Amino acid sequence: MLKSKINPTSIQFYKSILLTFITLLIIWFWYSGLMIHHVWDSPFNYKAADPIYYLMDTLGISKLVLYSRNSALVFDGLLMVSLLASLVFPNRIIFIRFTAILLLIYHVLLNAKMGYHAHHLFALHFALVPFWVKSKHFVPAFLLSRNLACLTYFTAGFFKLYHGAWLSMESFSAVLSNQHAAYFYFNPNTLRTIISQWIIQNPSIGMLFFGTSMLLQLIFFIGFWTKKYDKFLVIGIIVFHLMDWFLMNLGVFLSMISLVWMFLYQINQHKTTNSI
Repeated sequence: MLKSKINPTSIQFYKSILLTFITLLIIWFWYSGLMIHHVWDSPFNYKAADPIYYLMDTLGISKLVLYSRNSALVFDGLLMVSLLASLVFPNRIIFIRFTAILLLIYHVLLNAKMGYHAHHLFALHFALVPFWVKSKHFVPAFLLSRNLACLTYFTAGFFKLYHGAWLSMESFSAVLSNQHAAYFYFNPNTLRTIISQWIIQNPSIGMLFFGTSMLLQLIFFIGFWTKKYDKFLVIGIIVFHLMDWFLMNLGVFLSMISLVWMFLYQINQHKTTNSI
């Protein structure tokens, strides 16, 4: 179990690392053309079935931020300034809360204007949850956030198992063929193309990768019952998303790796408790 008395220095260390990571990630998104001012005039207006999209429209937030490129640029700049303020004034919880709100708006509007659900950005929200609250509430907030991370991975693996894609030997090869059709055309001689085409031609190898990825997600079930194996969950996150990046060409590794701090923190707390 977590110690009832939390070491503020330890929390501060992880908070600084996480905020620095998210700041660098937003800088990378800016460089990559994934900020709101890059997509503000997209013809998409994706809302899915999530009431928060409609709530933001009702409150006028969407129209305010997306009014023009300049308004979107101001919003993006405000997000960056808020992140930097959270780093410079780590004890001012208001900056982290404000950052969390801006990140949520960014996530929702990016989804809407890109026309798809950027689910990996949920990792940033989960990772920040323990720092929204005062230190006396850190433990329950931390446990909530950690359990949300475990639930995310476990349910992803469970629905792979439930829907039965693993019953078809050709399923992963077909996924790779569809996923990389354009990539193969424009990058015929890269290492990813060579390996992916080899997997497509050998469906049993593809099914081995698919089964491994499903198992890596399913092992997060143990995170609900014990924290003794958190080091394996850290390895699971890293290996799964490296596979996801290389095999599926999905650029979600940097966002999802933000969840690692919770399991590393738990491991550190467990070692500290056992040493006393």
